[in-house]
Amino acid sequence: MKKLLLLHGNGGGRTRFIPFLSLHEQQPVSIFQPVLPKLPGFDGRPMPAGKADWAPFLQALQQTVAAQPDGDWVFYGHGIGGSLLLEWARRGWEMPNGDSLQPDRVLLHGIIGASLEHRFFPKLMKPRLIRDTMQRLIAWPPMRPVWEKRLFQQPDQIPVAIRQQFFQDYAQCAAFPVFFDLITPTWYREVQQQLQDQAFEFIWGDQERVVASRYLSYWKRDFPEAEFDIVPGWDHFPMLDEPQAFYDYLTQKVSA
Repeated sequence: MKKLLLLHGNGGGRTRFIPFLSLHEQQPVSIFQPVLPKLPGFDGRPMPAGKADWAPFLQALQQTVAAQPDGDWVFYGHGIGGSLLLEWARRGWEMPNGDSLQPDRVLLHGIIGASLEHRFFPKLMKPRLIRDTMQRLIAWPPMRPVWEKRLFQQPDQIPVAIRQQFFQDYAQCAAFPVFFDLITPTWYREVQQQLQDQAFEFIWGDQERVVASRYLSYWKRDFPEAEFDIVPGWDHFPMLDEPQAFYDYLTQKVSA
């Protein structure tokens, strides 16, 4: 049976895939197995002591995959989850025993990288004080109605418990500030030089607001061998806005 590795974006956690997992459990026949790695610094887990780098995140991915050696893999990364997959790819999908894994497909959804030098938000988040303040503002309950309108298309259609946990996840995300040091223009240029001929599959919503679809031209220029799928109607969080459509979409990708 194929396995689908699901990687969430920054500030998030398992909450973002709850509707997906619920729909999967309702299927009479499973054609794949969803797998969610336990990344350090997310879902209340601490960050390892010492200088923050890619290593603990990559180790978590390697250990997750190594624990389930049978079956082919499809990798899906959303936001910084996709950037994390790029970093693993530049290292040859290296595994703990020194072997190299080759996933069947690599799906990169609304990820961070090519637009870093063209967007204001990454520049704003350079000072650590700004990062800490932004993280607290996103998690602060009085601000939730503002963020809900900014992040979701129809907030009222998302179960209250999931919406509440979505923002609570930010409060307990020790990794949130780390990725602003790891995902930089310099990092992206190095990754792009190594991976530019790879046939990744990029996914973007045509209503995307967090990493606007107008930045796709940079990705298309930098990854000429990649496939680009622009999904009508999707914003940044279709797994919450349109869970059935999102589930059907990934199911098709895994089974193709």
